[in-house]
Parts: sequence; C-alpha cells; structure tokens
Amino acid sequence: MSEFRYCKLAREWTLFAPERLKRPKDLNNKKDIYLGEIIHDKCPFDLEREEFTPHEIARVSQDGKWKCRVVPNLYNALSIDIPFQSTRDSFFEKSSGFGAHEVVIETPNHDKQIWNYDFNDLINYFTILQSRVINLKNDDRLAYLSIFKNQGEDAGASMSHSHSQIMGLPFLPKKIKENVEYQKEYFETHNRALFDDILYEELNYEKNIIAQNSEFVLYCPYASQFAFEVKIVSKKKLASLSEFNKSDLSALCDITKEYFSKFYAALGDISFNMIINNAPYKDYDVNTKNYFRFNIEIKPRIYKEAGFEQNTDININVILPETAAKIYKESR
Repeated sequence: MSEFRYCKLAREWTLFAPERLKRPKDLNNKKDIYLGEIIHDKCPFDLEREEFTPHEIARVSQDGKWKCRVVPNLYNALSIDIPFQSTRDSFFEKSSGFGAHEVVIETPNHDKQIWNYDFNDLINYFTILQSRVINLKNDDRLAYLSIFKNQGEDAGASMSHSHSQIMGLPFLPKKIKENVEYQKEYFETHNRALFDDILYEELNYEKNIIAQNSEFVLYCPYASQFAFEVKIVSKKKLASLSEFNKSDLSALCDITKEYFSKFYAALGDISFNMIINNAPYKDYDVNTKNYFRFNIEIKPRIYKEAGFEQNTDININVILPETAAKIYKESR
C-alpha cells in the first residue's frame, strides 16, 4: 500500500508507492556507462593530457605522478576573479557572478569509476577535498561551498571521466540557510543535534541501516525522497571536512568504499548525485559542531521527476527504505 512519510530534516513529505515499480528485476541490469560528449582518446582529464585543462590548483601525487587534481572549471558558472557587486537593473536586482568553480579530477584512469576505487583512491579524493575546504575558507567573501559529484547522464554529467565539482558562493542559498537555522533552533530547544536524534531513531529502528563503523552510519533514510537514496552521517561532533583528522578520513573512506561496492552490485551503472554537506563558512565557529553534523547524500537517479513532484514538492518513491537497505546489505 502507498503511504506518506515525513522527513524531520527536510521537513517534507515523501509518497511511497511500491506498486508503481512494475519490474524490480530491471534495476539489476548493468547499463553501458555513459561516455558523454568527450571520446576516450581526447579526454582532457586523462593522465598526460594535463595541458588541455586550465592551470592546476592542487594535486595529490605518488611516485612523481598525480593521483587526484583540482583545476578551475573551463566552463565555469562563477568566477573568483571578479568583484562581488549587487546592483539594480531598472526594477530588478542582480549581482555579479562572483564565486569559485572548480573541478576535482578524482583519478588519472579514464575507465575507473568510484565503485572501483580502492582505499588509497578514496583517501586521495577526500584529502584533496579537505584541502580545498580549508583553502577556500581563507576567502572571506565566500559564505558556502557546494561540493557534489554528478555521475552519469541522468544525473547531469557531461563527461564520463570520474570527477566532482566545487562551487563557492558569496551567500547562503535559501534552502541551505533555512536548513541551518532549523538545526540551530532544534539544538536550542532540545540541547541535542537534530542529526544525533535522527541517527538514534534509525539505529533503534534498525531496518534502514546498511552499515556502520566507529565514526559513521550508512543508512537509507526513513522518508527517502529517491529510490535507493542513502546518507552517510558522522557519529562524532564533526561539522566539516576541515575538522577531520587522519582517523576520521580513514573511517569515512572505509564506509564510502563499502557503500559503492554494494551500490554497483545492487544497481550497476546507475546515474547518481552525491552531495557532500559541510557546515557553511558563514557564522562558522566552535559552536557549529554542537548542532551541525557532516554528512553525505547519495541519490540514485533511477526515476525522473515529473509534474506531480514539481507541482507539490512531494517526491514519489517506489522503494521503501527498508527494502532498499535489505537489497544493499545482501549485495556482494
């Protein structure tokens, strides 16, 4: 039977309609990976094609070769080199396109995807992300970093070479601002972090838990908006990658590696969006970790959003999180 579930974090409803999934076995089909517009022998992200990208910002190297690197986005939506200005155009308000827009080239291997990454690949990836979070914080014009990975055509990727993006904004988007304020208010009311209470509920419910280690929990949220959606949430008082020590990074790599092994075994080459949620730069201080928890959202793009979702902001999810978690756990 269909049912509505309420997400305490997003403060939104999701409609679960499992009967709409007519052929669940189709989800296990391995699709051909999306090649995008760049053919293999001309990919600018490959090893020894570094001259085809903008000037490098950062890299992680081993034995004299890069393993992970960051470059400005060639087709940038924002520019760090222009001043942030707000003006009026007749009756309309506008501002300059100031901000950071970077590409994280996760691996020199064109054919290697995140479900094939070993521990060292993930350490390189999260280490270089951490370095960018710390470095960009020095620019006090930036209020927020959006860190995300679009994998596959249905998730908005235009290139198959594994990469992520970092976009630094001079303001807090409405959604982020409202969410942070809500978490602050929750802490002031309950003297507990919202995510701590959500983890308490999920761990006691048990059915949605896929895995956990000493520092992180991997689960399908009770009111998941997307089929097979998962969250990785810190158990410790960590608000940002900038606060992670080596042990924290190691634990994050372990659980991320475990998840993507299960992801590929269960779903194959399905498109997904991965969003890495750090506390915003704006108003960040020693108290932020009291109410904000570092977390990662991974949203497979199995079904497309349609008119009902756009009209109501209520997602239709055809897989209950208990079912999704069971499929993940049983996948090897």
